[in-house]
Amino acid sequence: MTSLKELQARFQAGIMMGNDAALDDINDSATESRETLFGVYRHAYGARLAEVLGNDYELTHTYLGDDAFADLARAYIAAHPSDKRNARWFGRYLPEFLRTTAPFSAHKEVAELATLEKALADAFDGPDATPVSIEELAAIPPEDWANLVFTAHPTAIRLRFKTNATDIWMALNDETPPPAPVQLTEPQTVLVWRQDLTSRFRVLGPEEAMMWTEATRGVRFGVLCEMVATFAGAHDAELRAATYLKTWLDTGALSCVSPDCAQSDLVMGTAH
Repeated sequence: MTSLKELQARFQAGIMMGNDAALDDINDSATESRETLFGVYRHAYGARLAEVLGNDYELTHTYLGDDAFADLARAYIAAHPSDKRNARWFGRYLPEFLRTTAPFSAHKEVAELATLEKALADAFDGPDATPVSIEELAAIPPEDWANLVFTAHPTAIRLRFKTNATDIWMALNDETPPPAPVQLTEPQTVLVWRQDLTSRFRVLGPEEAMMWTEATRGVRFGVLCEMVATFAGAHDAELRAATYLKTWLDTGALSCVSPDCAQSDLVMGTAH
């Protein structure tokens, strides 16, 4: 006698992997064959997962259009059957799938657009931390500033894009026609984080990107000012460094500014 566990396993294999062994456990109805009846479940499973992808990657869906996104969803579902009880994580591999799987990999901006959408969703779901305020920084004695070290907000993720995916995202988000995809002459650094209850991103210029990277590696502020001076000239280097720091504070991108901040693996997430 077949156990319930075995029946469930056959049914799952039939839904997820196209195995027809489960048909032996199903009776024809008065009006439909077992193949038709079981096909309803198979279609519903795929349709639900495609819906999850469309919700998680709404702007990628909009950019591709319904037909192309449906093709993508079918290919992704076949390559990555759902393996988590929580549907939130089903689409976690989609950016890498787009980056590495033909024909989607020929359109680099699509993978980067999906990467940005995933980063924003991950930031929204990320751990809480109280951001550092301007007042807290002002309370630190001036003689200690050279030794300040920084910890990024735990939701902060640094991305590097080779296309104009951020411009495409902003146009789609504003419900305006997106620009044509462009390969950038230099990679673009994008910082993603959560401020209050909203996920945000900023494109960082080369100098600020360098300072952010080094700051979140534990480099002290006095050394950062020297690095900024070397990067783009000594004139106003300290002012430029202080301006970047103020921007990070104003936007809630830092969770600690102190001579004794504890650096950790949560300092900065990175994706490429």
